[in-house]
Amino acid sequence: MSYADLNDDDTTRPLLPQVKVIQDHRNHNNCNDAHSAENHAITFYATPAAPTPGVEVTSPSQHWHNQSHRSEETSSLLTLASDRRISDPRRTFCLFVTFDFLITVLLWLTECGISSTNGKDPFFTILNFQMSHFYKPSESLFDVTMLAAVRFLFLVLSYAILRIKHYWPVAVSTAVSDVLLILKIFGIFAMSKQTSSLNLPMTIVVVLADFVLTWIEVWFVDFKVLPAEPEELHTYIFTLCLFVPRPSYGATSERASFYSPAATPPGEHISKSFKTLGNNSNWSEADVAIVNEGKNGLDQLWELYQNNTIWKTEKVLSNGDTVFSYDNKEFGKTFKIVANIPAVTPSVLFNEIIRKPEEMPQWNKTVSDVKVLGKVGEQTFITLEVSAPAAMGLISSREFVTVRRVDKFGDDYVSAGISTNACEHMVPKSNFVRGVNGPTGFVVGPGADGPYSTKFIWILNTNLMGNLSRSLVNRNLTSTMINFVSAMKERLK
Repeated sequence: MSYADLNDDDTTRPLLPQVKVIQDHRNHNNCNDAHSAENHAITFYATPAAPTPGVEVTSPSQHWHNQSHRSEETSSLLTLASDRRISDPRRTFCLFVTFDFLITVLLWLTECGISSTNGKDPFFTILNFQMSHFYKPSESLFDVTMLAAVRFLFLVLSYAILRIKHYWPVAVSTAVSDVLLILKIFGIFAMSKQTSSLNLPMTIVVVLADFVLTWIEVWFVDFKVLPAEPEELHTYIFTLCLFVPRPSYGATSERASFYSPAATPPGEHISKSFKTLGNNSNWSEADVAIVNEGKNGLDQLWELYQNNTIWKTEKVLSNGDTVFSYDNKEFGKTFKIVANIPAVTPSVLFNEIIRKPEEMPQWNKTVSDVKVLGKVGEQTFITLEVSAPAAMGLISSREFVTVRRVDKFGDDYVSAGISTNACEHMVPKSNFVRGVNGPTGFVVGPGADGPYSTKFIWILNTNLMGNLSRSLVNRNLTSTMINFVSAMKERLK
């Protein structure tokens, strides 16, 4: 079957249970600014599209009520970005601060024990003496222990309870601690000629250990906690944005596109690809929503494909294949690989590679499993993909639940996908981390070497989630795309 003749009127089983859905139009472009999304309610402006069979259409007053309700609901979700559980780097920092306090107490008790062994006084006598003479630098280390306790309380209050997003609390605690520790050293050696109950070597160990621990805390906040949390927040909001539907086709919006680059004039390519498509009367409203979600992903992918000005060259291979990237400040890098496949027509490549996703693990070693969970018509289907471990095991397997849409624009075959949460009841339980796909997919068209060659383009926009180094992920994604194209060429020989 030619994709130019595809029609969604083909009868297939409904993908989702029969549930009543009221279609309203929301624009998740508002999520482009993470800080605005975190601090302000979001109002969505849209004009209802033409009525769709099987979908309840609301009156203007009902539509505004639904918009306001959805806006408040989405705003509440986005507020969770700041109010949700403490971040992993911040929690690890608080554990380290606790370790700082406990190790200082342990070292102080050890020093008291060594002093009691070398002297005539028992352990508890020395312990009580140091606690009661903490103001004498040459006689007690209890002042260092008290300093560690104050530092612990101050940092936990600042970073765990108040959740301050600044380095000044750890800077203050480190500066005060270091000044007092330096004064402590002066006090110890100034009184060295007098008799002291302190064990000098152990005293130096305690003071130096405390000094080093305070600077590790500074490093932890400055290089781990503060840089990681904005990225984690953007990831969290990105996930929410993907699951807030864009306006349906035919709707208009006062806001810009989800992606900032200049796009095709509204409706230009849509009219070419969707003008013959109808809706199956057997579909549920939820099935129609899934189809619209797939169309939205296809629309976004096509915009990225047509805009050549945003891409910069990342790598050019010896065979001419080229990797490009587009750096989106909110959601990280989007990658694109362009390859020429000789001696293969576009239709053969599309039908043998793209239309058979469940066979992909047989020839593509970067994927361990692909399952088609369900279909709506002949152009929209839901897939579950599980990636293979990568980067020598540093990146574990990820699973992706994606709504995919296939179509044909002129001579170009297109397969687009975007993450969905509409089919959770169909996804088997697993221990894999759930990744998130932005608009991603393939464009296959005539190549530069005539009708028996193919131009293959893969646009990849994915978030692997978890606390992973961005540079490690970017290198791995580039390698994954190159390996995929190489394996695909071998498959087509």
